Amino acid sequence: MTAPCPEAPPDGFLLTLHLIGGISLLMNLLTMYMIWFESPGMHGYRYCLTYVQIVSFLVEFIMAVVIPIHIFLPMKGGITLREGFRTIMSNQMALTIWIFLLCLVLPASITCFIYRHNAASQINENSNSSTKYSHKTLAMILNHIFPFLTAFGTWQCQNTTEQKYEYVRQNYPQCLFWVANDNFEAYDYHENPWIIRTVGAGIGFLVVSSAHGAFLGVHTMIVLQRLRSHMSVQTYQMHRTALISLAMQMVCPCVFIFVVYFYALVAWIDDVELQVYISRCPCIMSTHSLLLCTVMIMSNKNYRQVLKDKLSKLFRLSRPIGSQIGSEVEPSMMRTFNNVVVVAPVS
Repeated sequence: MTAPCPEAPPDGFLLTLHLIGGISLLMNLLTMYMIWFESPGMHGYRYCLTYVQIVSFLVEFIMAVVIPIHIFLPMKGGITLREGFRTIMSNQMALTIWIFLLCLVLPASITCFIYRHNAASQINENSNSSTKYSHKTLAMILNHIFPFLTAFGTWQCQNTTEQKYEYVRQNYPQCLFWVANDNFEAYDYHENPWIIRTVGAGIGFLVVSSAHGAFLGVHTMIVLQRLRSHMSVQTYQMHRTALISLAMQMVCPCVFIFVVYFYALVAWIDDVELQVYISRCPCIMSTHSLLLCTVMIMSNKNYRQVLKDKLSKLFRLSRPIGSQIGSEVEPSMMRTFNNVVVVAPVS
């Protein structure tokens, strides 16, 4: 049977992560430019989108460039692939920071849904939304408490060196050579009950917050339909497009949630043979922010046009118009003599 702990990461694993991180950096810079310089009517909403973009980019950049990891399943362990990393912080501290940022993506997304819901509700000037606003504020605060609690639970999940050694020795003796490596970590939920508590609380929060976000999205669309007669066609389309774009951006993280659950499934069924295929899943998870940027740009008509114009100028893809088609001479200036217009050609 194949050991769940290969002697080295798969070929090209680290290079793939770094390439994804570099491309993601460029895409995030482009997205930030679109949000701040090509969105004249966005106003306060740009702060919310910036919040989501920064958090999602940090999650991806840490996994792809700063602290790339190679996970051993079903061992429930792994190694960090950055030499000398432990001189800066421990593996557990790095994992805690990454989990905190990962959990912060969902509250940031909920904040944007709340903003869109408030923007739609304020169209009706006669509505008294002070109570609803206080409820939304409370929900937003509670959502932002969870990442801190999850980070605390993740920090408590670490096993001692003796516990890691015994866990590997009893279950995976062929992997004992990794225990001597400072970059190696393993987790045994039998020895540390915090692992089960943290995972259970995380799944519960994920379900509740996702349901809350879905409710806000659906209810915002209902509000827009109900108040459609009070809006111009342009205003309605602006609200509708912004909501659909936000919903599409939030669907992307669901892909990576399924990947995480696949990790858990492999660990649960103890299928070592799947280790070869699942070991590359961090490469898929590290494209989170990259896909988020792509969806935001492609789902916005204005952003698509700006991108098209920028690319046309960059590669000089100017299109001939009118009588210039098929002509080797085009007018550069016009001179008037006694009401006679003379066109001077360019050689």
